[in-house]
Amino acid sequence: MKYINILSKMWLMAVAVVVVACSEDEGAPVTPSFPEEEQILSVKAGESVDLVFEASMDWKLYSSTLWCRFSNGMTSISGQAGKQTVQVSVNEEMLSYGEMQAEITLKQGDMEKVIAKLTRQGEGLWVTDANGNYFSEENLIPFFYREIGKGVDINFTTNYDWTVEEYPEWLVVNEAPLKGLGFRPGNISVTVKNEFSAFAKKGDIKVKRTGTDDFVNIPVNFYGIDRVSSDKNAWGGWTFNSDGGKYSTSNSMTGESDEFDAPLVMQNVLVNGNDYEVLYFEEQIANQYVLVDNQDAWMSLKVNQQQNSELKEAQLSVKNNEGNRERSGVVMIMPKDTLGFIGRDNLLTSSGVFTDCADKYVLIAISQKSAFITSSDFEVISDSQEPIMVLKVDSPSDEDIEYCGTNNIYKVRLQPHTSYSTFKIVSNVYADFEVYSWHNLSQEEDPVKYPSWGTNDYCDYMSSYIFLNGISETNGYDEKGDVLKPLCIVVRKWDEQSQSSPIVAAILIYRE
Repeated sequence: MKYINILSKMWLMAVAVVVVACSEDEGAPVTPSFPEEEQILSVKAGESVDLVFEASMDWKLYSSTLWCRFSNGMTSISGQAGKQTVQVSVNEEMLSYGEMQAEITLKQGDMEKVIAKLTRQGEGLWVTDANGNYFSEENLIPFFYREIGKGVDINFTTNYDWTVEEYPEWLVVNEAPLKGLGFRPGNISVTVKNEFSAFAKKGDIKVKRTGTDDFVNIPVNFYGIDRVSSDKNAWGGWTFNSDGGKYSTSNSMTGESDEFDAPLVMQNVLVNGNDYEVLYFEEQIANQYVLVDNQDAWMSLKVNQQQNSELKEAQLSVKNNEGNRERSGVVMIMPKDTLGFIGRDNLLTSSGVFTDCADKYVLIAISQKSAFITSSDFEVISDSQEPIMVLKVDSPSDEDIEYCGTNNIYKVRLQPHTSYSTFKIVSNVYADFEVYSWHNLSQEEDPVKYPSWGTNDYCDYMSSYIFLNGISETNGYDEKGDVLKPLCIVVRKWDEQSQSSPIVAAILIYRE
């Protein structure tokens, strides 16, 4: 029995030892095992890879970036001990220029370790517009002449940190140089320089990757001016005198006319390109025009190119207006390709009015006074079937002023070798003045200055000058039949203070 007891005691002691040993094993800390080497994986955006590892206990994986996710669509995933194969997906979030790296961390218990590194292959540099479209020759920034001075805002996004320092010379980038961050909206304000605001042109704005020479271009296209422009108001009421030596325009502030020496100079003339044509139009009746050949035009435009600029200078001159009425015209400058597209026959409507497409190319509209202005100050009474006009000389020459003794000169033109049985000049304006013919003047006057038209002339010293026997077909010609100088009839007014009769007006009678 004792043996049995001894054996029993020994068995109990053994069991106790085992129990104690087991108790001691259950309380001991377990050290997790991790892979010795990191897995280095190269992945393209949109692809997936399998991550293989063995865990010695319950585990959890973490991704360091949002673009690296596990099969559950999250940036973390959990599992139990054992061999594991976990799928890792790489998306396009924050995809940028150059390679980017994500770390995969394995956590077991209180310990963790980076067990893999995923390198996402980068893409090329890109710049997109506000709608997410890549810039290209088909998707560029357009500039139009109507936006000159206003500026154009360019909104864009890049996949890299950027700076803008280089751009075409015809552009101004406000507050340049500019810089910004990748994947964040960028904005630059751009204007076309005035001296380059005529010709159509293309260029590129370089959006450089910060700290490098790499860049992406934003293509820009200026379509050029779609009209003609200068520093002068095209319809500003520009008027030349009869000989073309001076011009004037009405001062909108005072209503008075400011006079300047010709030619009329226009600065900052803008026309799209250097291949253009100058066109001249003459007004027939109010606001109705006809196109005239350059050699027949009484207007002449000279255009000079300004150096290092698309701006031009234009000088407008006119010929002497020897007609008896004021004339008006328009000068147009149009690019030849535009003229070819519109067609010469489509510049004016059937009624002679400028079409909308042509009206934009009017450089300037002018008028020119006549050397003679039809006047009612005097009237000619004659038996002629054709009315004989008395014309007021707008700008008498120095020779005429010396010849007549006054600058208040009127002219009467008679048909060649025509008889006028009745011929009388009357005036209500000068009714109280004395009217003299040349032979009533002082004998000291040069008789050559006042050639004889005959001896049948008579004055009544009041309001008329009468050729008693009219004017024969030979009056006004010398013995050879050549036209004499005009007959000058002067009007004097007695001045009590000076006790003299100064000449106040003169009428020149011409033979054609």
